[in-house]
Amino acid sequence: KIEEKLMLVHDSVVALYVQLANCLSDAIYQGEYKPGDKLPSENSLCKQYGVSRITVRQALNLLIQQNLAFAVHGKGTFVKAPDISHELNRIISFSRVLQLKGLTGYTRVRGFQAEAGDAAARERLGSACAALDLVGYAAQTPVVYYRSFFPTALGERMWEAARQAEAAGQAFSTFDLYARLGIRLKDVEQTLGAVNADAGLEKILSLPHGKALIVLRSLYSSHENHPLEYKLGYYRSDIYSFHLQRQV
Repeated sequence: KIEEKLMLVHDSVVALYVQLANCLSDAIYQGEYKPGDKLPSENSLCKQYGVSRITVRQALNLLIQQNLAFAVHGKGTFVKAPDISHELNRIISFSRVLQLKGLTGYTRVRGFQAEAGDAAARERLGSACAALDLVGYAAQTPVVYYRSFFPTALGERMWEAARQAEAAGQAFSTFDLYARLGIRLKDVEQTLGAVNADAGLEKILSLPHGKALIVLRSLYSSHENHPLEYKLGYYRSDIYSFHLQRQV
């Protein structure tokens, strides 16, 4: 995608890796590479610009330091989605969060268990439960993994609603699905924390090893004060931030 006119000056006082990083960042800002796009491989950049692999790696690392890209082990370097800021003083749907940032996205159903053996979820819901796993994408980048638990009958309905929304190419979380099912929520109790991603979460969210995730635990209740959903939301800390305005 990078035009031939953007060539490096080998006798410049500016280091070659900085020049290469500038070429790539210009292409990103001009929209030639969009969030989630894979940047050219190291071999491709070496051949195109006549530079060493070390120079290419330094350039890509500089883009990562500049928060413009991220690396996925064994897959390459990708353009990073813009930072997403999420308010904690009100519930906002995943689709609305993306709209506020001018982003497009979608959600994929990763799995469903009619009978989930999660003790913490059973304790909070007070019954046997089903589990629904969703992954939310900004552009082509996975940014959040939701693991939700419901009373069994509700879980089956939420799974069907999720499959319909996925088939329509929508960006959604379980919060969006309640309206689809005609269920009114009364309130939600939330706790914010952090965790280092294990191998499973690294794979789901395309993360390099050792990255930290923001964890938002939510308990949704109905107007009859019945617990409807216990949800664990794992958010990429390199993309997501949460903020809360408090009065003093």
